[in-house]
Amino acid sequence: MLLDLLRQRYLEMLRSVPSRWKILIVDEYTRPMLNSVLSTYDILEEGVQQVDVITAPRSPQPRLAAIYLVMPTDQNVDLIVRDFAPHSSPNSNSARRSSKKREPAHGSGQVEPPRYASAYLQFLEGIDDRLVGRLTSELPHTYLLALKELYLNLHALESRVFSLKSPHAFLSLYSPPGLKVEDSVARWNYEISRMSHTLVNALATLGEYPMIRYYSPPSSFHSLLGPAAAAGESMCKRLAERVQAEIDAYARDNSDFPVSDRLPASCTLPPPDGFALLVSQPVSDPPRPRGVLLITDRSMDLYAPFVHEFTYQAMCNDLLNIEDGRTYKYTFRNASNDIEDKEAILTEEDSVWTEVRHMHMKDALDKLIADFKAYAGEHDGKFGQSGGTSLNDMKDMLASLPQLRETKEKLSLHLTMAEKCMHLFEKKKLPSAAFIEQCCATGVTPEGKTPKTLVEEMVPLLDDRSVSSTDKLRIIALYIMHRDGVPEGDRKRLYQHARLALHEMDAVDNLSQMGINVSKDSGKKRKALFKQRPEEDSYDISRFQPALKYMLEEHFSGSLDQSTFPYVRDAPPSGGSSSSRATSAAPAQAGSLRSARPQWTATRGRRTVAEPRQRVVVFVAGGMTFSEVRAVYKLSESANKDIVIGSTNTITPEQFVSDLSNLDRGPPGGDTSPIPPTALSAPRKESKASNPTSLSQQPYDRSHPHPHSHPSRQPQYVPEPHSHPQSHPHSRGRGPPPSNCMPPPSNSYPIPTSSRDPRSLSPLEYAPPSQTSGLSPRMYSPAPSPSIPSPSPTRSFSTKSSTTYTSVSTTATSTGMEVKGSSLNGTAEVVEKEKKKKKKLFGF
Repeated sequence: MLLDLLRQRYLEMLRSVPSRWKILIVDEYTRPMLNSVLSTYDILEEGVQQVDVITAPRSPQPRLAAIYLVMPTDQNVDLIVRDFAPHSSPNSNSARRSSKKREPAHGSGQVEPPRYASAYLQFLEGIDDRLVGRLTSELPHTYLLALKELYLNLHALESRVFSLKSPHAFLSLYSPPGLKVEDSVARWNYEISRMSHTLVNALATLGEYPMIRYYSPPSSFHSLLGPAAAAGESMCKRLAERVQAEIDAYARDNSDFPVSDRLPASCTLPPPDGFALLVSQPVSDPPRPRGVLLITDRSMDLYAPFVHEFTYQAMCNDLLNIEDGRTYKYTFRNASNDIEDKEAILTEEDSVWTEVRHMHMKDALDKLIADFKAYAGEHDGKFGQSGGTSLNDMKDMLASLPQLRETKEKLSLHLTMAEKCMHLFEKKKLPSAAFIEQCCATGVTPEGKTPKTLVEEMVPLLDDRSVSSTDKLRIIALYIMHRDGVPEGDRKRLYQHARLALHEMDAVDNLSQMGINVSKDSGKKRKALFKQRPEEDSYDISRFQPALKYMLEEHFSGSLDQSTFPYVRDAPPSGGSSSSRATSAAPAQAGSLRSARPQWTATRGRRTVAEPRQRVVVFVAGGMTFSEVRAVYKLSESANKDIVIGSTNTITPEQFVSDLSNLDRGPPGGDTSPIPPTALSAPRKESKASNPTSLSQQPYDRSHPHPHSHPSRQPQYVPEPHSHPQSHPHSRGRGPPPSNCMPPPSNSYPIPTSSRDPRSLSPLEYAPPSQTSGLSPRMYSPAPSPSIPSPSPTRSFSTKSSTTYTSVSTTATSTGMEVKGSSLNGTAEVVEKEKKKKKKLFGF
């Protein structure tokens, strides 16, 4: 959905230039965005002869029109003006000297013509008045034929996923303020500005003017975190109010936004100057329900980043070395028996990846094997016929060979990836680790009982040297959250059993900065937001579901507590879901977060007319997990909604642990993602060229990204009282970041001094054994249980709880896929007394 909309917008941008042949000029920021949506073939098909980077050396093309797809920064405007400014050509300019058909020189013959025949400026974001003034005054009007703002500044990772690609945002949002509180709050406000502007771009792309809800954690859950405590306002609330203000201004300035079937027949928007403004539009039949934007943050669910997720996409990103969630490098043996290095791009163009990415690994592997068998059997039989093959059959066979080869390579790739995941699954003893994780994350055993032997099962795994330190850390973190904190002495003994390095201990201790009770001495009781409701027929080690899934289900059923998830404005009269076609359960009592099984699925069978699906955008500040992405895809189908999820970045457990370990030290140097000044400034009147016959022929277009283009103005920026310590001269006193919108230099943000130097840490370093062995308080309440023993040098590293699973090897043969494996029965020695026979195990 999102990728298709962006693809359509980019193609419309290229087709808006009437010239048959053209040059496309991008910058380093817009190039990856364009490449994630359009292939090189797609771009060339639109008459683009070449794609150049604006900061790189470029040869002149005076006969071709130039499309500038860039961010509206000072540097880019300087380069655009320079491309069309008259200048002398030095004798050493080999590029122009070697041109056989050079344009005639002007004047004395020493002045070179502009680099391109004309300029079509397509800015990815809103552009500042000051920069527009420079372009219209310094650029010759005969060359400047268009100036548009596209509002496409977002990274679309998948059809339902977008991101800011800001991995350091987590540290800026949650690191405790350093010595200079103002600097920490300024960086916090800067990240909120980036998030709000990306959300406005996403809503404009979708053509949605939504109702906005945000996460407001109750005091029993946690207080304000990081710089938000110094600012005196929760992050989600400030972000939601800022998005509301900007999207209101955007709707005022665009008469055809939102599209008519996105709003009720009339909707009153807050006016900019005190006068009532009524937007009345015809409504299509049947209308699309008004969209909803749900804003939450990482602190709402800290279980999801730690729990091992065994669906295909999540497991691959957790266990394999996949760069940025999409690039996988591997080696394979070719037909000549030579080993080659290859790189696979895991996108939605890979049909095999798209089909199995959200399946449980067992189901995904079963399907991959079955598909490969069917493929090998069908095509080996077809190509192995010795006679009776006509010339037409042979032609069809040869024409299909490239596609068949690609299908075979994709199946082989994913079989290899799945097999490697299963190998690591056994090698890292993940069945035993995952069983403990599930009991901690869900609070119950597979039989629905309270776990009472977690320590006996956990300590042997922590002692086991074959279990990685990261997996041990994840177990300890989940156990501490499950127990709502443990005594300090017991926590130290857990560290000693696991032999954690100092920075790994810091990662667990820094959970306190995220509102977690790490120590039992804190005196606060943390209440769970949602009760885990494992799905039927779920695997024992895949019972946990992220809180985001329950939040969406309760929103759709109308039972999501409005005190914890309030509306910024325009709450439905019933206080429930915004969709009039959703069968809402009885609203929960005020202050209650009781779970209710959703009822919206019961209405799907009675529908006779296809109705437009409501669009729901979920934004997770601080990073989203692959389990949450999977939940969005699953709910989109089961709830009959178009759900899109976005975040500052996508995180893996390893990345999250690394961020936690550095949380008390603050973020590193500034993020260099450019945000134009108008992203944070007030709307203004349209700038007009001094020559009415130039730009007026193709007017300055402040386009919004939905299909019905209309001249518009930049959304209004509603400043916060202390949004930035300094005001920029071009911001009209509203206080956004500087003109190039880079964050302040890193030396402006002091990094708190740690008592331990991270450079001196060794991954094998661990604390000495405790001298208070056996003296710790009880680890369980109310049922008594053994305390955590101190590690002993002679302790055995064999686990008391283990589960055995087969490795699966696949061998391609001329007749199909041969599957080899041993017995696949799971065993458990002391994990529990006896498992029910009808219960599923993770095995083959």
